[in-house]
Amino acid sequence: MNMKNAADTRLAFVTDSIHPNFAEDDRIVVRYLSAHGYWVDPVIWDDSSVNWSSFDCIILRSSWDYFLKIVTFTAWLDQLALAKVKVYNPVPVLQWNKNKNYLLHFKEAGILIPEFEYCKQGLAYSLNNILQEHQWHKVVIKPSVSGGAHKTWVTDLSQALVHQLDFEALTLHQDVIVQKFSDEIVRHGELSLINFNKKFSHAVLKQAKVGDFRVQAQYGGQHTIYHPSASLLNQVDRILSFIADPLLYARIDGFLDDQHNFWLMELELLEPVLFFDSDTDACQRFEQALTELIAY
Repeated sequence: MNMKNAADTRLAFVTDSIHPNFAEDDRIVVRYLSAHGYWVDPVIWDDSSVNWSSFDCIILRSSWDYFLKIVTFTAWLDQLALAKVKVYNPVPVLQWNKNKNYLLHFKEAGILIPEFEYCKQGLAYSLNNILQEHQWHKVVIKPSVSGGAHKTWVTDLSQALVHQLDFEALTLHQDVIVQKFSDEIVRHGELSLINFNKKFSHAVLKQAKVGDFRVQAQYGGQHTIYHPSASLLNQVDRILSFIADPLLYARIDGFLDDQHNFWLMELELLEPVLFFDSDTDACQRFEQALTELIAY
């Protein structure tokens, strides 16, 4: 596809029925794109009346209910692939990234990831035994398909037996990750590094409210601009180097240890908040990346 003039380019920012309009952060980049001639529409991903082929590019942005309808969402992505419409990030990347089992891939590749046990749906596990065997005092429990800390909670050795039934209820319906609790996130915060077309754009430091471990805004978390070192950017580049597909955006979440090693928590390629409010040039970089990718 040859690149059209921006004024001829129609973009779909994919939303969901709970959040049908542009997300608050996305309104910033939508205003920028509109001012530069793009037509940008918020479009609910599971609206059966939508003609997805009418858009020059489909960009997943706030389809935040996808994990609640994962079978339907997976089928919808398959339909986009069959329609051969331009999607960012590409459909194979979205299919891969929607399940946190991708962390197994990075673990095998030698990327630093806090220790975790991957528990398969329908199998019997003892939460207490997992903590005892790994000598973990405290862990985070989260479904392998989820977002926004949905059904994510913390337990420790003193509560593992009490929480066993809740844990079994979770593994009955889905794969579950039991991960060693990273105190660094509570003490120092979690970093989000945003790349457009695999080039670094900006970064933020997210911090949970006092008494919580969740850094998301809906739980009282806050973020501030962060200036990463060259060493940190090199570590992030290594993570992204394992993905051959083009990426309009990538948000790499993790933390630094005392030796300045970066530990990956999640690689967000599906519908992350991109913190356009934190850098005045972020919109320009996003538009440049979009121009570069949509031209092919």
